[in-house]
Amino acid sequence: MFCWRMKISKHIHSCLLVEEQGKAVLIDPGSYTLQETALNIEDLKQLDAVLITHEHADHVSLELLRRIMEKFPDIAILTNKQVAAKLAREHIEVFKKEEPSFIKKQNAPHEKILGAIPENTLFHVFGKLTHPGDSFQFAKTKEILALPIQAPWGSMVQAVEKAVEIKPKLVIPIHDWHLRDEARKHFYDAAENYLRTRGIEFRGLEVGETLEC
Repeated sequence: MFCWRMKISKHIHSCLLVEEQGKAVLIDPGSYTLQETALNIEDLKQLDAVLITHEHADHVSLELLRRIMEKFPDIAILTNKQVAAKLAREHIEVFKKEEPSFIKKQNAPHEKILGAIPENTLFHVFGKLTHPGDSFQFAKTKEILALPIQAPWGSMVQAVEKAVEIKPKLVIPIHDWHLRDEARKHFYDAAENYLRTRGIEFRGLEVGETLEC
């Protein structure tokens, strides 16, 4: 397995905890993470930033975010203008200084849905991991791609073909809460076998499982 010297753990759906360079970053702590108690905040020894790709509840839970801020009051919250405005109405301020050098963001349009389409932000973390939120509309990825695998707006085939197109070294599937465990594991086996023949590794992390090397 290719070695990136980072730790990545999954906490349901699109929520990832990424640790490297003495820093810890949490991405998209949403409602499914909260309701299934998939992230134990008390176990976190350090948290430097929370990244929120867009305003949908499965990507940001206000209650969970407040719990995180109770333990880490100086946390940097990085997101886009639409989410920032929503948080401001809840008296939650986002990070307004120069963004940390280990986090880069870019616009990546949210896929088509029934209803208003929110602003969506793609994040590159530690120069090694790309988390696109709810988008396939980006042309480049870092070596590790957090890939949304199933949604009302997309399919596993579309997701896997996106990975083949942009060629990360490793895919970690996200956005998969809607799948039954049996179906999810079957889909992941198919994706793993397909991508292996194209030189791309696929690792379906279970809740709380950490990938470390």
